[in-house]
Amino acid sequence: MTALPYAIFSVAFSDKNKSVQTSAFWGKKYFTNEKGIRILIIGQDSLCEDAMSIILYSHLFPANVKDVYELREYTGKSPSEKGFPFGSWKKVKTTLTEWGVDFDFLYMTDASKVYRNGSWEKFDTAKSKELLEAEIEFCNPDLIILLGAPALKLLDETKEYRSAVESGELIFVKERRCVVSPFFIGNGCTQPNFEERLQTATRLIKERLKK
Repeated sequence: MTALPYAIFSVAFSDKNKSVQTSAFWGKKYFTNEKGIRILIIGQDSLCEDAMSIILYSHLFPANVKDVYELREYTGKSPSEKGFPFGSWKKVKTTLTEWGVDFDFLYMTDASKVYRNGSWEKFDTAKSKELLEAEIEFCNPDLIILLGAPALKLLDETKEYRSAVESGELIFVKERRCVVSPFFIGNGCTQPNFEERLQTATRLIKERLKK
């Protein structure tokens, strides 16, 4: 098993009023002075197996993981355990590779981060928005990719997901260029016009990364 020089940050804590759980991945060149197109990808709920595990297993993208048994070597989970399946992980890596994402200049995080009343059930929209916006400001990406409706709704509730994901155009959030893509694993694949929406996002991302 090869050691990988990529960073994963994960934190969970709670008090009587708030619970926070969030994770992030960043490539080894993201916070350097090296030239490259820096991409920030925002997933969905930090508690959802698929959405959260995209962040937690993203450090394996540069690795040549061939099957579920090799994935287990990195994650410590047996194939029979509930968790992020190898097929989903492979789909994520394949899609990002097709988009032309350079993993060295990639930062990934989740949208839903803060929950009310010390539980993992009541989502605190205002605090999650505040935390995510601060994260974006700190990371200063060249392009933001929003996976699914939750991140778009959190950052700009005036924009309708269907219109944004089907428009074929970049949108701007806080004057930053964004592409809205359907969430391409799990239930995301069951949304209307999924293939067309994914193709639209793929075209926009490829065009942007060529510049």
